[in-house]
Amino acid sequence: MKVGLRTALILITLLICAGSAAAQGNQPQLSAQDQKVIDYLVRDWGEDYSVTTVDQAMKAVKVESSEENRFRIGSYIKAHPELHEIIRRWGWVTLVLTPEEKLIARALINAQRDGKPAPSLSELAKAVGIKEPDVKRGIAMLTRYEILTRDGKAAEYTVAPRYIKWEPRLDFVFHNLALDGGRQFSVN
Repeated sequence: MKVGLRTALILITLLICAGSAAAQGNQPQLSAQDQKVIDYLVRDWGEDYSVTTVDQAMKAVKVESSEENRFRIGSYIKAHPELHEIIRRWGWVTLVLTPEEKLIARALINAQRDGKPAPSLSELAKAVGIKEPDVKRGIAMLTRYEILTRDGKAAEYTVAPRYIKWEPRLDFVFHNLALDGGRQFSVN
């Protein structure tokens, strides 16, 4: 009886460890620079009511910002809401999107929710105050995060249903602040 119980416990432990390893294999691997950004965010979130974003943290710790490392860090934050209460309170979208991406998302959400055609690239560029190639990059990032999905038509996107009915869509509302000492962060 004891041998059977011991064997069962060993098997259960092995299954748990294997499941944990498999889950970790699906998670993005953070570089030392990525971890530096995460560490900064965890320390900074909530100080002075801050909702510091990934792009702001990358500037603060002088880590080169690229869409790939922003996506890797953002995906990690999305998968780990236990890192900090700020993630659970404001949502991962608030923390990982740039201000331009939030404005693009807001314009597309408002148009779709109101039954209007999606704004063109040039209309989005004008509304957000950026160039069309930057709008294309923003749309690509919103698609990678599954906020937008590519429609059957060549250049059309639709907003994922959960974001259309999202009231009041706080994840796309932000105010950037900069203190005299140079610290930059957002508040919602």
